[in-house]
Amino acid sequence: MKHPSLAQYPLVLPDYQLLQVLHESDNAIIVLAQAPDSQQVVIKRFKFNASQLEKHLLDEFLMESWALGLLDHRGLVRPINAGLVAGALYMIMEYVPGKTLRRQLSLMPHPSLKQALQWFTEITLALGEIHSIGLLHQDLKTSNILVRNDDSLALLDFGLETRLLVATGFMREDEIYCTPYYISPERMMGDPPDERTDLYALGVILYELLVGHKPYESPSLSELLKKHALTPIPKLPTRQYAYQPLINGLLAKFPENRLQSTESVVRLLQEINKDIPTQHEW
Repeated sequence: MKHPSLAQYPLVLPDYQLLQVLHESDNAIIVLAQAPDSQQVVIKRFKFNASQLEKHLLDEFLMESWALGLLDHRGLVRPINAGLVAGALYMIMEYVPGKTLRRQLSLMPHPSLKQALQWFTEITLALGEIHSIGLLHQDLKTSNILVRNDDSLALLDFGLETRLLVATGFMREDEIYCTPYYISPERMMGDPPDERTDLYALGVILYELLVGHKPYESPSLSELLKKHALTPIPKLPTRQYAYQPLINGLLAKFPENRLQSTESVVRLLQEINKDIPTQHEW
């Protein structure tokens, strides 16, 4: 397959037939390919020169990819393999047909309450699987969540490569590797991420699912970041106000005031739902 990006950043895997470039970012090229068993897979080819990496960083990346691949959870796009060939670091993942949740919400900005809460629960449980093996997502957002043809969700684009981007000079150590609409206040201050950082992004997604837009918006990056840090947590409309404690627990400005785990998120959601006789539709 001929493509300008692959000419600049070649990837030679003899047993795989490269079919189509699906997406390209500053850091990687995403390619649809046919595996030796004739199944379609997705290959993420990173743009940095991985041959310059220290061995322990490369080993950590490969081990974390392997650990994620062992998680048997339908809410995660499963890594199949990862490796290094001619300086090119790659990850092979299962191919999940469908559209991103971001695209889905642009077509249907107000899903039913039942659907919104179902999606939120699926995202939370999948995130919990990642946290259960000591990893973080670090870039949780609607464009990193796929909606399958049966409307179930799958998380992708885990932040395994963050350390590698710093080590190869693709990203400064003080640079924030996430999306401004989903960034937690502590990350803006340069604090290291932890599970609660992911939970803040989860809260942004919940608000987006319930209301139809993000809790903090601005055409100015500096103003947007200021809103995350200083603007009070927005109130849900009356018809969804029962879920305000969940929003408050996820979007708390200080991580110590936030819900501390995906398990606590699920428990609070169950408590709220228990007190609501019937979830009305929008």
